[in-house]
Amino acid sequence: MSLFDKIFGKSSNKIITIDGEYGSGATEIAKHIADKLNIKFYDDKVIELMSLENKVKPEDVRKDDSFLQGTIYDLYRQNYSYSQEDMSVNDAAFLMDSRTIREIAKKGPAVIFGKCADFVLTDEDIFSVFIYAKEEFKKQRIHNSYNIKEEKVELKMNRENSRRSNHYSRNTGRNWGEGHNYDLMIDSSVFEFETIEDIIMNLEVKKK
Repeated sequence: MSLFDKIFGKSSNKIITIDGEYGSGATEIAKHIADKLNIKFYDDKVIELMSLENKVKPEDVRKDDSFLQGTIYDLYRQNYSYSQEDMSVNDAAFLMDSRTIREIAKKGPAVIFGKCADFVLTDEDIFSVFIYAKEEFKKQRIHNSYNIKEEKVELKMNRENSRRSNHYSRNTGRNWGEGHNYDLMIDSSVFEFETIEDIIMNLEVKKK
């Protein structure tokens, strides 16, 4: 990076992984950062589609030794003692998505949202972020942004955050949203989104 860029510009030189609570605006923040840095953005839907394009069915992964080569399978086995025969479809889908995430990381700087990307890329040069928010802020934002009826907001919020937490814990052996798992945790209800985006971009280039 040139001296000019260091002083005046923001240039991501690594993968930024972002996860966060439903209603916190984490996905929106992640997209904005990717746009500002002019790098690719990948969320769970995009990653799942890319995995499907590999034309490998989750139920067939346990039978295909070659598929598991170069994936996170060894790291995954540290948390689970499954043999290939015991592997569930959900486990196989996680491994497929993990391989996709690793392939994304090889292509250069990107922002990846969710999908346990911080865990999948543990041995890579990443900047990992978790975004949370106060309950009332999340409820109001869910109601206003997603057009969900007020009486159903809390149920939707709790269900979605439980799903995210269970998926993360199930596949990583870690606690979702626990501080020591991330480089940065930030409350989106106390800062403007643009400020949060600037904080993340500025800290990413300064990470040791």
